[in-house]
Amino acid sequence: MTPAPLSIQEYFDRLSGILHPLAAEVAPVSAGRVLAKPVSARVAIPPLDNSAMDGFLTPPLDGPCTLKVVDDAPAGSPARTPCPGTAVRIMTGAAVPTGFNGMVVPVENTDVSPGPGPLPATVTVRTLPARDHIRRRGSHVVPGQLLADSATLVDSSLLATLLSAGVDAASQHRIPRVTVIATGAELVSGQLPDSNGPMLAALVSATGPAHITRLRCGDDPAELARVLDDAVTTADSDLIVTSGGVSAGAFDVVHTVLSQRGERAWFGHVAQRPGAPQGHALWQGVPVLCLPGNPVAAFVSAHLYLTPALRILRGLPRPAGAIDRPALRAIAGADFPASTTPLIQPCVLDFAGAVTASPPPGPRMRSHHVGALPGTGGFAVITDPVAAGEILTIYPY
Repeated sequence: MTPAPLSIQEYFDRLSGILHPLAAEVAPVSAGRVLAKPVSARVAIPPLDNSAMDGFLTPPLDGPCTLKVVDDAPAGSPARTPCPGTAVRIMTGAAVPTGFNGMVVPVENTDVSPGPGPLPATVTVRTLPARDHIRRRGSHVVPGQLLADSATLVDSSLLATLLSAGVDAASQHRIPRVTVIATGAELVSGQLPDSNGPMLAALVSATGPAHITRLRCGDDPAELARVLDDAVTTADSDLIVTSGGVSAGAFDVVHTVLSQRGERAWFGHVAQRPGAPQGHALWQGVPVLCLPGNPVAAFVSAHLYLTPALRILRGLPRPAGAIDRPALRAIAGADFPASTTPLIQPCVLDFAGAVTASPPPGPRMRSHHVGALPGTGGFAVITDPVAAGEILTIYPY
């Protein structure tokens, strides 16, 4: 008796059981990596008192007056302390003497024209500023202040914050080493082009930094075993991704080899289309994610299972499910018929005005219709019918 298909959630739970965050290492902070430990500031932000404006550093003033200009303080240079009756021309970012109790009068509040020019002999303050325009050391971040917790992605904004706070290295999870294996004698012979290998490698790269190895294999079980061994020993892989050969046919070599020689192997059907045949196993302790060979099935399955698997390896918070990801609500731009099996439907998104989502133009997408994928920006999971104009949930790629 054929077992009932697993739900998408049931299959994801099985798969995630063989996945664990990669080890941590202390390395220069880098965008796309994930912190393994909390990180605190090592220096203050700002690191010293400095000017918030282009203008004139003055002693405390009671009202409009004319002052003698005695010095220049460009950005990156310390300013001398002005005595009563004097001022120092100062640029944004120039250091102000620590604890100085005067002010920076913006150039717009004076009789001096903004912009480059010779140092004026005097400056007339026409109106006093409402505040002193001095950024005090540590007014934004103090040493020891928590900047980010563990499992936080180092994006461009956090990278700037860490470096500004004196953190140039931190404990981060290793960059994953991923081997992508495209299987099938038709690919090795050149009868069909290998589109899945480059597509899956591109999807891995899109999730963040990765060391990627691409291999091909025919339909010989001994050859696949050798290729899997190479992925473990030569490429030192943290994750192996295969495409094709996951069903139960006579030449479905991935299913055959991993079912017989893999550890914790599972192959079967998942209640989804396209991409019902799925599988995973461990090969010498390394997780192997086995995707279908039809290109659309491989594409949607990679978004369902490969991208969250990589989140786990990278050390990001473990997803609760395959579709535990950012989503948006869109207006259906066309009818989406009901599907007895959950349909993973790639959609074309239009952000002009209210967001709309439509199936790709042309006939209903099949698992080999790879030419319908360009221009899509996310997928919907369709079970109940959705009429044009109704709201549906979209999961952006």
